[in-house]
Amino acid sequence: MARFTFRRLHRPGEGWTGHDQPGALRGPPTEWADRGPPVGGHPPAELMADDEPRPTVGGLRDDDLEGRDWERVRPRRISDADWKRYEGYMGEILQALGMSLNTPGTLKTPMRYLRAMFDSTEGYEGDDKLVTAFPTECYGGPDCELSQVIDGPIPFYALCEHHAFPFFGHAYLGYVAHEHIIGISKLTRLVRLFARRFTVQERMGREITEALSRILQAHGVAVYLEAVHLCTQMRGVRESESTTRTTFWRGNYESNAELREEFLNIARSRANGHFS
Repeated sequence: MARFTFRRLHRPGEGWTGHDQPGALRGPPTEWADRGPPVGGHPPAELMADDEPRPTVGGLRDDDLEGRDWERVRPRRISDADWKRYEGYMGEILQALGMSLNTPGTLKTPMRYLRAMFDSTEGYEGDDKLVTAFPTECYGGPDCELSQVIDGPIPFYALCEHHAFPFFGHAYLGYVAHEHIIGISKLTRLVRLFARRFTVQERMGREITEALSRILQAHGVAVYLEAVHLCTQMRGVRESESTTRTTFWRGNYESNAELREEFLNIARSRANGHFS
């Protein structure tokens, strides 16, 4: 059995966006390092402004409009007036909880908090660089339905929709290619697309799995997530050692136990030193 294992070298994610003033965010005039050059003559922030989705790589697309966040770019815009109003609300909440907003360190905390939440949920906007696929490297034989591409650990940070507390961990993605393979960096982008929003781990894994299946129409797709949830560590039962692990299978992985075992063995071996 042939196996292709790709290990991702961690690169720190983007942090502070550089916003200094409130206003319409991520509009067409704004230059963003992570949004890339204009596509088809249009700035990335203008892409997918209407409801008509673009064709996907290799003509692969689904007639159902649901579950296709991976092929849409929908920038969020907040007016100056709304942004200032939200800052006022947040200031009231923080003061009611006990924070003094009169110190040099807290005077702009309501604004910084809103910016941080905005940046942490940029997955709702889509990613115009996501769908980049290439022809398969397998041209016949049994390996074409058994050889796996496995990438991980891919770090991610998400916000639990129940308490808006972070949960974070690592993702491992595997697939058995059919007609296309995807650029390795796009697997990281796919994870971040669904992690950077308000969500739950179970939904996040399902969305990654379904999106990768739709993009590639692969023989099989596997996703393994492991994460620490601060909503159980900082409040409630206050667990200190718990890690949540979830698995998701499509195609050949559902019917082939050996394929699943091989994927999990690789993922768990890479997990040593992280949470396992």
